[in-house]
Amino acid sequence: MTTASLGLSRRNTLRSSLRRLPPVIWALLLMIIFFGVCQPRFFSLSNAISMLCQGSILMILSLGVCVVTVAGGIDLSVGAVMTFSGMIMAWLLVNTSVPIAFILLATLLVGIAFGMLNGVFVSKMRIPSFIATLGTQGIALGLSLGMNKGYTISGLPPAIGYFGNGTFLALPIPIWLAVGAFLVTFVLLRFTPFGVYAYAIGGNEDALALAGKPSWLFKIFTFGYAGLMSGLAAIVVTARSMAAQPTVGVGMEFEAFSAAVLGGVFAGRGGAGETVLGVLFILILRNGLNVVGVPTYYQLAIIGMTLIVGMALSMVLERRLRR
Repeated sequence: MTTASLGLSRRNTLRSSLRRLPPVIWALLLMIIFFGVCQPRFFSLSNAISMLCQGSILMILSLGVCVVTVAGGIDLSVGAVMTFSGMIMAWLLVNTSVPIAFILLATLLVGIAFGMLNGVFVSKMRIPSFIATLGTQGIALGLSLGMNKGYTISGLPPAIGYFGNGTFLALPIPIWLAVGAFLVTFVLLRFTPFGVYAYAIGGNEDALALAGKPSWLFKIFTFGYAGLMSGLAAIVVTARSMAAQPTVGVGMEFEAFSAAVLGGVFAGRGGAGETVLGVLFILILRNGLNVVGVPTYYQLAIIGMTLIVGMALSMVLERRLRR
């Protein structure tokens, strides 16, 4: 092979590799360059850490949604379940003398219980996941508002603040928790039987059933995992604000689902890595608009339009890939 032909082959390989990159990566690069040029402070380390710390809650929720989406479902209850789990956590901290470790465990169990309930509705009662989780969302939100008559529960013990405002190796604890959630989700989907079945359910559930595998059980587990992530997010958001607000998670299910889809997570495809890309897209867009001084009301409109357009483009690309 001549030097010229070798160079041409390498260029073709590079072009092919660049074309295979997810569209969200190009969008991320463009946003980083644009916001960095408009406001150099965007590139500061303090801004990056602040952005990641604030986005840790969305990251954790999105990883739970990712697992459900891979298995072909939709979970619209994660924001409300996070809210209710946080309310339970705050109530126990303020009104009981139960050790903090047991209260944190109870918070996770509340999230898992709601997730498993979603799974039962979907897998055993055959209710579409969109409708089942929308109903669960209403239940969790109603219970959250009723627990303290719509008021915030405050006065939490200072020790709980470590999980929201503490640091370890110079990084905030919420970032470490988000990284831990990512690693667990990545390993779970890629290297365990649970992940194999989750992808199989999303890809061809009927074939899995014909093979004699209990698809209904693993479907319950996928929703249970989303509930677990909601409970973990509840610990972070409650500890960060040192209070539990009955509406803190309203709308976060939309952002969590958007992050997963923007990253390229669909039934039987995608994973934790793709979800992280989607979350970074939302975080950088939100943070960049804030840094350059765009008013909050315009930010909401811009983020909403961007998410809708991005999700539409992602779904169009997904249909083309399936063809």
